[in-house]
Amino acid sequence: MFKITAIAALAATCGYAAAAPDVICGALTDVNYYGSVGDVSAYAIGTTACNKGTVELDWIDNTPNHPVISVNIFRLHDGRMEQLGVTFVKHSFAVINGNACGFGCSGGAFDALGVGCSDPYGAGLNGDQTGLGPRSEINAVTGDFVYPYTSRGQSGNAIFKRSQVKTADMGTPGALYFVEGQYIIKDENGHLNSEGEPTSFNNVSYKRLSGIGNSANTTGGTIREQSALMAWQAHGNGVNQPDPSITVVPIWVPGENGKIEVASRAIDQGDGTWRYEYAVHNQNSHKSVGSFSVPVSSTTTNHYFNDVDYHSSVDANLSGADWAPAEGSDAISWACEPAIVNSNANAIRWGTTYNFSFVTDAAPTTGDVSIGMWRDPNTTVTATLTVPSAGLTPCNEADINADGELDFFDVSEFLDLFGAGDPSIDFDKDGEYTFFDVSAFLDFFGAGCP
Repeated sequence: MFKITAIAALAATCGYAAAAPDVICGALTDVNYYGSVGDVSAYAIGTTACNKGTVELDWIDNTPNHPVISVNIFRLHDGRMEQLGVTFVKHSFAVINGNACGFGCSGGAFDALGVGCSDPYGAGLNGDQTGLGPRSEINAVTGDFVYPYTSRGQSGNAIFKRSQVKTADMGTPGALYFVEGQYIIKDENGHLNSEGEPTSFNNVSYKRLSGIGNSANTTGGTIREQSALMAWQAHGNGVNQPDPSITVVPIWVPGENGKIEVASRAIDQGDGTWRYEYAVHNQNSHKSVGSFSVPVSSTTTNHYFNDVDYHSSVDANLSGADWAPAEGSDAISWACEPAIVNSNANAIRWGTTYNFSFVTDAAPTTGDVSIGMWRDPNTTVTATLTVPSAGLTPCNEADINADGELDFFDVSEFLDLFGAGDPSIDFDKDGEYTFFDVSAFLDFFGAGCP
């Protein structure tokens, strides 16, 4: 598994840190509601960019050297975090250097975001149709995009190119709503921060959204440098009430500076079955996600899938075909058409989150899910999440995560459980958690898998 933390630590020890620009979404501000057409409503949300890096960022109008801004809306309801829709991106054009993030603004100009400086784009600017361009023309890893971008200067009806959501999905009783802002900028390409991570990895932030229609507004504080998927964990049991059963794993995609996140939750249905919820968020991987697989050997029911509906201009050509579940002898999988077959297939493209869910009678444990990259079918990454126990066969008692292998993840989980005094690590069965349990674990680990 390619975890960001492990690779970042290696990069830092190799001395990769250097002076670099580093844009973040410092704030999500006002909301504009533009009405509805049919069963679809349109919104726009204001954003403020901040440069927490050590050099200026290019922000040059009428060239391909400027940032684009994407803002999406999410709903947390019934134990599931879903992206409700997708927007075209705002092509920025100028900078007003301020100090909204409190970093201490230095330098900057009309065409450059200074060190520590901020720049606000209100909802009116972010919702101005003439300055909105297609998402499909952007490589979110490099920041490159078609220029001049298709649909530049074009306007249309109230929902054209704006953040579109099904009207019925807004205002669900008991639901929490969130907005997520993201900046993509060419000037960051290839730069690493002091921790050895690409500076593009922290370009998303989220904030709660309240109200619907003309009453919609942001509320609370902006949670900087975290995707809306993290709100599932932070608010899983209600406003500011975290749900520790939700696991979110970041992955650095091999062969590019792309980041994806995968998350899981198991919900006890109270009737001997469990509902397994998964979300896959592609923050900026150009390779994109083309398949998702969970180990399970028992029968699954109540399959669920959620994606986004692409729309407007050239993005309307992107497929909206649902990913159908396929049950094998040891896994349930979903996939879209391969890129080589259909370049407009419904892959999990940058800035989108897709959901997968099913019900089974197997209680939860931990194991590896598999994520296949769409533009690079030879690359598959894994993440250790909550999975049905029936889908795994432990090789011996030291196989803590029951994935049939003995590796670092078993050691890590053993140490976590040992620190928590979990009864499952009482390897010598004496009712205490001591060195003898550690010794017994190491004996099993050393014996290896048969």
